[in-house]
Amino acid sequence: MEAKELSLIPRMNCIPRSFDSNALENFYTPPFITKNGIENVDNNFVNRDSDIYIATYPKSGTTWTISIIEHLLKKVPEQGISTGASNIELCLWLDAAASEENWRSMFSELEKMKSPRFFKSHASVGLIKQPARIIQCIRHPLDTFVSAWHHTRGKTHLFYYNGSWSHFFSEIALSSKYECGDWFDYHEEFLQASEEGKIDALFLRYEDMKKDNAVSAIHKLAEFIGVESYNAEEISTATDFQSMKQKSIAEGHLDREGNLSDVLVSQEVGDKNNPSNAHIRKGIIGDWVNYLSDAELTMWRNYVDTKKDSCPRVVDLFSLDNLLCN
Repeated sequence: MEAKELSLIPRMNCIPRSFDSNALENFYTPPFITKNGIENVDNNFVNRDSDIYIATYPKSGTTWTISIIEHLLKKVPEQGISTGASNIELCLWLDAAASEENWRSMFSELEKMKSPRFFKSHASVGLIKQPARIIQCIRHPLDTFVSAWHHTRGKTHLFYYNGSWSHFFSEIALSSKYECGDWFDYHEEFLQASEEGKIDALFLRYEDMKKDNAVSAIHKLAEFIGVESYNAEEISTATDFQSMKQKSIAEGHLDREGNLSDVLVSQEVGDKNNPSNAHIRKGIIGDWVNYLSDAELTMWRNYVDTKKDSCPRVVDLFSLDNLLCN
């Protein structure tokens, strides 16, 4: 790829953040998810009360959560890691499918599926057709942003972005210009909708899942989706980071055609000067300390101070001290 094709502005689409005609147009999607695709969902997708969405802010444990559900339902792909790209996977990325030229035939196939249907999504709560049941894994924002920089910077074939970590942090993440927009607002909307009874939701914290290799989360997920027979320890081992990393390297990820691809595969984890394009990269807690300068940490704390009053549910979920990294 030639350098002139790269930019300090990630290639994304900016769309309204809900189906409401008066919604603010401040929600960012990857280039393959379009406003027309979102409108296809609103106008043509026939949803069901039993539909379940794994709806997350990007780089928050989405692939991990989907893999756990695949194992609970005993619908694990024979090879490769699921990313929601193809209709042969358990959790199709609905908004991406709705943005394809063949969306009508895809919707027709979805109507034939037995309930419950599972979908991957990074949509805001206002862009998920209701009623719906939601599973959301939430990760500390600074670790999310570190992973997001590698995701955006490492995948130049998709985002065409060549900004440094510092540029991404201040000009993209803290300027609400990353995929899904503002981290605080995104999660506050889901938490508020759940509190008000508008959605049936299960919230999981990435950090809690890491403590016991997701065993507790596996039990919660099984109860939420109605699975009674399973072995939590076996699923925990099969879906832990090292197992998924090794499977990714050995087999690759499923692409839109359902074929195995190594585009998202790398053994390199990168650092703040060297982005990695690995979809399953490092998966640890607290790696942000190796990225943020003292000035950036101060910038972050000031940012949290501006968001804490408008996003009280997020603050309650993490604690203010945790968010401030005290």
